[in-house]
Amino acid sequence: MYIKNSKIGIFKTVNAIIIGVAGFLALCNLIFAVIMLTLDEFSGEMVAIVLGVIFLVLMSAMTAIIIWRAIAIHRVTRCRIYNSIFEEDHDGVIEFSSISAMTGFSEAAVIRDLMWLTKAQYIHNVTLTRTAVVINVLPGENTFVTVACPTCGAHITIRTNGGGRCEHCGTFMRLRENQNV
Repeated sequence: MYIKNSKIGIFKTVNAIIIGVAGFLALCNLIFAVIMLTLDEFSGEMVAIVLGVIFLVLMSAMTAIIIWRAIAIHRVTRCRIYNSIFEEDHDGVIEFSSISAMTGFSEAAVIRDLMWLTKAQYIHNVTLTRTAVVINVLPGENTFVTVACPTCGAHITIRTNGGGRCEHCGTFMRLRENQNV
């Protein structure tokens, strides 16, 4: 696996905290909206202005949280897509154009994603060159085994501790060290 699971774990924890904060902000917004609607004309304009400003600040914070979550989930999703491509590779080098063709993302988007994911250390054991990704195969993972597809029974060659996709039915499978072949 080329995903750094500790980083994904931190992301999931932060994501849970962010969801809690967003829920709290939504509740605060609801309370402030009810208070603003129940103010009568004698309560004073200053109270209404202060509550209105607080309401807008809370709405802005919620919007920022929603945007952050969308970007973060997008990056983790792409991280998993690239990881499965790296696991299926047999020669250790994948051109950016090939990744682009496999994913349907533009080549510029692939390069931008991989640069960010490697810099932020979500993906490890890969090196980016000007035109390709070089997969740093760990010792013991450079051997290949032939396994039967669990769906259709076709024989597939998979790198040890890697994964592969059946050429016949498209099923993705992953081989672990302790798995019997």
